[in-house]
Formats: sequence, C-alpha cells, structure tokens
Amino acid sequence: MHVSFHASLLLVLAAVSASIALSYYVYRHTVPVVLPWQRRLLTALRASAFTLALLALFEPMLVLTAHEEQRPSLAVLVDASLSMTHTDRSGDRSQQVRTLLRSGEFARLEREAELRLIRFSHDTAPLHPDSLAFTGGATDIAGALQSVLRDPSPSLQGAVLITDGNATAGSNPLYAAERSRLPLFTVGVGDTSEQRDLSLSRLLVNAVGYAGSSIPVDAAVRASGLPASAVTVTLNEEGRMVEQRTVQLPSTTAMPAEVPVQFTYTPSGDGTKKLTVSAAPRRDEVTEKNNARSAMVKVLKSKMKVSVIAGAPSPDAAAVMQSLNSDPDLDAALFLQSPSGELKERGARPLSAALSETDVLVLVGYPTAATPVSVLQSVAEAVRDRPLPLLLIAGRQTDPQRLKVLEPLLPVSVVSARTDEQSVLAAPAARHRTHVLLQPDAARFPSFTWEKLPPVYASFQTFAAKNEAQTLLSVRIQGITLQNPLLAVRSAGRARAAAFTGYGLFRWKTLAAGSDETRGVFDVWLSSVVRWLAVREENRRFSVTPEKESFAQGEPVPFTAQLYNESFEPLENADIELTIRTAGGGPASSVSLRPLGSGRYTGVSPALPQGEYLFTAAALSGGDTAGTAGGRFSVGDQSLEFAETKMNRTLLQQLAERSGGMYADAADFPGLAEAILARDGMSVQERTLVSEHELWRLPWYLAAIVTLFGTEWFLRKRWGML
Repeated sequence: MHVSFHASLLLVLAAVSASIALSYYVYRHTVPVVLPWQRRLLTALRASAFTLALLALFEPMLVLTAHEEQRPSLAVLVDASLSMTHTDRSGDRSQQVRTLLRSGEFARLEREAELRLIRFSHDTAPLHPDSLAFTGGATDIAGALQSVLRDPSPSLQGAVLITDGNATAGSNPLYAAERSRLPLFTVGVGDTSEQRDLSLSRLLVNAVGYAGSSIPVDAAVRASGLPASAVTVTLNEEGRMVEQRTVQLPSTTAMPAEVPVQFTYTPSGDGTKKLTVSAAPRRDEVTEKNNARSAMVKVLKSKMKVSVIAGAPSPDAAAVMQSLNSDPDLDAALFLQSPSGELKERGARPLSAALSETDVLVLVGYPTAATPVSVLQSVAEAVRDRPLPLLLIAGRQTDPQRLKVLEPLLPVSVVSARTDEQSVLAAPAARHRTHVLLQPDAARFPSFTWEKLPPVYASFQTFAAKNEAQTLLSVRIQGITLQNPLLAVRSAGRARAAAFTGYGLFRWKTLAAGSDETRGVFDVWLSSVVRWLAVREENRRFSVTPEKESFAQGEPVPFTAQLYNESFEPLENADIELTIRTAGGGPASSVSLRPLGSGRYTGVSPALPQGEYLFTAAALSGGDTAGTAGGRFSVGDQSLEFAETKMNRTLLQQLAERSGGMYADAADFPGLAEAILARDGMSVQERTLVSEHELWRLPWYLAAIVTLFGTEWFLRKRWGML
C-alpha cells in the first residue's frame, strides 16, 4: 500500500511544509491570549485542513496491492436433450453421462480446477448433477458454446462438451468453434453405427387448403439396419384414419434407405386440421418415437378471389398476375387505372362489385398522382368496413401523399413525400426467421436463401414500419443491413395487411428463373403471402396465438396477444390471464401476459409434457371483460431429437480440431481428463491484484477538510477569538 501524487514528491513536501509554517505563524500570537495547549490544537487543526486542501491539488492516489492464488476453471456443458435417452449398442446414453459425472477422473478435475457445470438443450442453465434430467426438446450446441465464450474470465481454460453431437437447433456450431478463444474438449456419447430403426423422415403438406379440394401429402419413410420388409403407413386427420398404404422397404443392413409415400387428403369442412402420418412400429427398432410426424392445415371454405389494382401497366403488375393465375386455387382479376384515373376490368365489372366478393386486395404501384381521391376513399372504405386483407406493392409512380389515405390500413407509415431509388437486396429478420412468409417450400428449394434473389429497388426516405407491425424483410445495400422495412406485415383487428415497400419484383420472377436454386420461388412466395393474408382473425378484437402450432418436448411455449377496443384501437395495460389444459380437460399451466405497447402482449409457459393442449385467455380492462380467446397446440409430436439415432462423431472431432482441443469417446474420458490437466494454464496461478483509489475524489476527503475547518471555527468562537 502506498500513496502517489501527480507531482514530484519535493513539491508535495514543500506545500505541506508551507501549510504547517503558515498555521504556526497565524497562531504565534492570539487575541485574546489563550493557553499554549489551545494554541497548539488550533495550529494543528488549521495545518491539517490546509495540508489536505493543498494535497487535493496534487491528486493523491491510494494504491493497494494484494496477492492471491487462483485455480484454473473449466466449463462443462452436458447435453440434456431427449436424444440422450437413446439406448443403442453402446448402452443407455443417459446412464453413460451420469456414470461419467460420478467417475473418479471427473472428481479429480473438480479437485484440480473450478468446474462450471451447465446443462443445455434449447437453452442453457446451471447443472446440478443429482437433478439431471434429459427432457430438452432441441439440441443447440452453438448456443451453448456461445454462452461460454462470452465469459471474459482469464481463469477459464476451456470447455468440456458432453453430447451425442446431433445439433437440432441454432446455427452451425463449427462457426463458434472457429472463433473460439478457448479449446473445446468434446466427449462423444453413443454409437456411431447405423441403428436398427424405422422413422418418418419427411412430411410435406400445404399450410392452407380448401374444403372439397384435394391436397397432396408427401411423406418419406427412412429405414436403417433392417431387412427387406413391408411397412404400413397411415394418414390420420384429428386421430381419424384417412388413408393407409403399404410400402416395400429394401434391405438396409448395409446402407440406410428412404422410400417416399404419397397421400391425397380432401378436407370435408373448413377450420384448422391436424394431419399425422405414421409408420407401423417394429419390435426390433431402437425407438418408436420417430415413427410419426404431424402438420397443421388451415382449411378455407372455397377458391380464393383476388382483386389486383395496378396504377399503370408495369412489369410488376404483369409478374403478379402471371403468378396468381398459375395457382389453381386462386381466381385473380386485374383492375388497371386509366390515364383519367378510372379503374376498369376486362369484363367491365365495376370495382365495387368485385370488392364485395374479394378475399384479398392487392395494390401494385397504386395509388398514383392521377388517382382521384374519391376513388381512393371508396377503396379505403371497402377495406376498412369488410374488413379486407390488403397487400401493397409499391411502384416507381406510387404517390406518397395519396397513399396517406390508406395509411391507417397498412403496416407501414408514410414518413416523407420525398422518394429516391436505390438497388437493394432482401435481408430476412433473424427474430422472425421461422415466419411462414420467410420459408419457401424447403423440399422444392432446399438451398434457397433470400440473398440469392436479384436486387430490387426501394426508397429509403418514404416508409417506416409501425410499432405493431413485424418487419420480415429489411433492405441490404453494399453488405449493410438497414432498419428500413422491405416487407412488413400486421395482424390488427379483424384482418391482416402486408406492404412490400420496394418495386422491381418482376426481377424475382424473371431474373431468378436463370438459377435452379431460385426458379419458381416468386410464384410460391406470392401465393403464400396471399394465403397468409386470407386467414381471418376470427373477426375478434382480442386474439391470442402461440409462437407455432407444434413444440418440441422440453421447449417453452411463447404466446402473443393483440387487444383492441370497439373502434379497433390498441387497448393498453389490460390484465390478460391465459389457462392451458390438456385435451382431456385437465389443468396444465397458466400464464400472465405482460404488455409490450400498441395493444400487444406476450408471455411464456414453461415446458409441457408430450400431448395435445387447449388454451383459453381472458382480458380484463377497468374491471370489465374486454375479450376472450382460445386455441390449440401440440407438444412432442415430431421431436427432431429422435430423427437421428447415431452419434455424430465427425462433428465433435471437427469442433475439437478447429478450436485447438481434443476429442474422446465417453469410454476414453479418463485419458482425456489426464490430457486436460497436463495442458499449460491448468496449474494454480498467483495473481497480483492492484486497486487504485483517487482520494481527492472521495466524499470523505472533502468531509475531513470541512470538519477540520469547522472544528477550528467552533473552538475559536467558544474561546472568544472571533
């Protein structure tokens, strides 16, 4: 411990000496004369006060030094997902993990290093070995690694990853390993050979269908380690058998095989239907939990009618009409604005009659400066009164001032009348990556990404997303993603709305056709946008929806709600209680939704066991019921944790290699533990801790000066020296 100054020591000593000398001189003679001890006390008080005040000018610093021994630390990440419950040729994976955590080698690691035990699946949490449960519905290895890599502690010497290596969620963990400042020591649990297993590896079905119209259902059965045999595959709707097929599987003892199965599903009525495709289980397969997959289908009443209003003939309008007319379930009509501002269809049908029958209204480059305000107001009234789902596709000639008439109906606001033109790429929003409008058919476009689409044009100054809207696509220019919305959607009140603020969409249809990866993407995407818009919000002021319709086991269940008053204005600060029950009516969970602003609310239910669930929600505002809502979801129908039954040793070896660590099978963990303890940095380190305190900034320093001067003043007054 020592004190340092921002000046030479001689100067400091001179200042202190001067303050003492001045104090002595002042009290050398006093009026009235006081006793010597009184004079010496006053001299000491003033000298001390002067000294502290002068020292503050030299910024005194108190430096404290301490020495301590620091043990090295290791993060131990344990996979707690459902895939760790497999029993294969290596044995029960969960039991192998528990045995490893109780082993003598692991106990030695605990003695030599500070271990930070973490369990991970879809999220991470501290691990207590005695309460370890393998219930997670996803395996996010990358997320677990990133949670450790964010720790800046210099004592952290590496991470031990205990898992079967089957990542089912999150990004590619190899990216995290390449950027890791820490070595990763991976421990593989499970057997690397193909297991005797039968599974439903794929299920593809349209998200939206129509009553009385056939919907193709494409599935695939995967077999491994099994002899040639026939298997029965069944399609069920809400537990009722729709169709059954028998497929012949080849021998898969040498190599796995996948056999496609096709069904045709014709819904008899509208509503949300749950379809399940299952393969009959075999007694000798490793697990039966991957023999079925489910999907939800929203069934609409009839063929959808779409009205398209174009501000002028344009490539975008032509591309939109061609795509809509190529969909057999859509009936599209085009109304083209004439130079005088009139809207006419080829069949001379008036717009008002068409809007009364329309399911979705699409505006392409409309309105323009030539659009009569009266016509625009009639369109706005039709959209607002029915209400009518609306899709806006901006154009070069779109007039921002005219568009303000429609602004209350759109998910974007017109923030400026100025327009510019920039060539931009579409950048999907990470927080909405699972939204149906950002996921074209993965079977038809397996390698599609939005960055592969050609650029379109957008104005940076004209539009901004509203608070209650979701920005699904932003603009990217020169590799930088901006906040400007390119595609924004909103589910407010009784209808949905979407706005594509750019133009040049025809490029996504024509130029993208030159690549197998993007050919046909525009047609599929536009049809999905129209179908999403057509799904009504049940004409209710209060709606509650789960984040998705099917959740993995062990995964939390998030809910979002929207609440509006009688005028369909956002209703704030309501009390919303949500109750979840099993399909049989038994209680399962309850959630209080918290407000987010603009009539939006959110809440998360803890993970639920596998099964079907119903939920009901009630909103109270000012002591009155503002609305009720309900719905359904399922848990654990098609857990990805059971899709792959063998250990992914290759991934674990690559993680260790790219981070400078080591890999070992669970049986070889003793050797890995020895190698970890022998590495540099795993010995106890002595640390010197230095802390600096600026005395002149501390409150008590000023208080001491004031106290000394105050005491001197008090004594002078008491002894009659004032």
